[in-house]
Order: sequence, then C-alpha cells, then structure tokens
Amino acid sequence: MSSGMHAYFRLVVKKMIHNRSIRQPPTTTKYIIDLDFVKMKLFDEIVPKTCRNFAELCTHQQGFGYAGSSFHHVVRGFGLYGGDIVNRVEARQPYHVDNTGLSWSGKVESWKKPEPLPMPSPELGQCGRSIYTRLKSERVYEDESFFEDESFKIQHDQAGVLTMANRGLPHTNDSRFVILTIPAPHLDQKNVAFGQVVEGMDIIHEIDKVCGSQSGHPLHYVEIVQCGVLADVEQPFPAKTALEDLNRRETRDPKAYTREPIYVE
Repeated sequence: MSSGMHAYFRLVVKKMIHNRSIRQPPTTTKYIIDLDFVKMKLFDEIVPKTCRNFAELCTHQQGFGYAGSSFHHVVRGFGLYGGDIVNRVEARQPYHVDNTGLSWSGKVESWKKPEPLPMPSPELGQCGRSIYTRLKSERVYEDESFFEDESFKIQHDQAGVLTMANRGLPHTNDSRFVILTIPAPHLDQKNVAFGQVVEGMDIIHEIDKVCGSQSGHPLHYVEIVQCGVLADVEQPFPAKTALEDLNRRETRDPKAYTREPIYVE
C-alpha cells in the first residue's frame, strides 16, 4: 500500500415517517437522503497493517466489507461508531428518494413527531471481522480475526481522526472504527488511530448534530452505500450509484469468503 492512499464513504440518511389518519389506514413513507462523499487519508506509512485492513474492507476485496453497514452508534459531541459488518441493521425497502435539493439537516429536523428508531440489539456494534485470520494456536482471544495494536504513534488530538474501536482490551481490532468529532486524548495509547478526514468533515458534524444522542442511540439511520479507495488525493470520487437502485440491492454476506485466509504474522 503506497503512501498517500485515501479511502471514501458515500453516506445516506434514512428515515421512516408514519402517517396516521382517522379516516384512512395508516401509511409509512420511507425517505432516503444523499449526504455525499467523505474522504479520509490513511496513514499507511505508520500503520500499514491497520490501513490495509480498512482499505480492503472499503473495496470488498475479500468478499465482505463496509458497504451496506451503518453507523450503529452516534455519540453527540464525541464521535461516530461504525464497522459492525456482522450484526448490521437491514433497512426495510423500498425508500422514497428525496431530491428536493433542500438542506438535508433542515429536512430531517422538520420531520414532525419523529419516530425513534428501535433500540439496537445488544449485539449491534459488538462484532466485527477483519481481513486477517489468526491460527488457533496463536489466538489470545476466541475471535480468530482480531489483530494486534500496531502503533500508538498517531494521537487523537483533533476532530476528524479515524481510529480503531476495540473490545476494551489490547489487540482486539477487527473492522470497527470511530470518526471523532472532538479531540480525544484519553484514547491515546489505547486505540490505534490510522487516518484523518480530509474532505466532508461538515457532513460528519451534521450527522453528529442531527442524528446523534447522548446515549449513542442514533436518531436516524446513516448508511454507507458506497465505499472504496483512491490512489491519491487528486483522484475524483467515482460515479454515484442511483439511490433508486439501493432498493434492489442484494444483501451482502459479511461472512462470505472468496479467498484463502490472510494469516497474521
């Protein structure tokens, strides 16, 4: 992986609005609003193994990855938690694509009597899967795909830092990550930071403001609908997949391997 690699997410917000009427049967309208792309620089010269894991999950090179997963926790005033590609929330289809051109945050805030999302299952956000496989004889923990804390050189000293989420124990990295919205120095020497948002930080702050809560339970689904890797910062984003096509997208199997395991050295 060469220095200067960048990854990207294309994010959408989803919302179900329940319309109740005395004279007519209740109906449910499902909206999907495009939030556009977020670009992240990966510090692969410092933490190459961590960045390779993130990059290949963005490209689905191993047959599974981030596309179709959501930010399972959005802690207002702290960060966005994503990367649980095992216990993902499958949104019921189809959705109406909102192309009014209005500010998405204004539209979300104008939705009357917002229906809170169902509380996530205890498992959501607790599972991930890396591209690596550890031999059974070499496992410290039960999960075969955990990999080690590669380096704590990069500090959590500003908003936009991309860092690994773990099980609260050393060397329990998988696919889960956090995008910080504030500096978090208490994560230094505990979580492996490996990237920085370089474009689209306004989108991250809007998600934090509109979809976040103190408990972390998101007020609206925010889904990663496209993701991948750019060779350098000047490379343009790819063409957008039509949001209408998302209603017909097949569910990806995060456990479907298409290659031999990549064993941790």
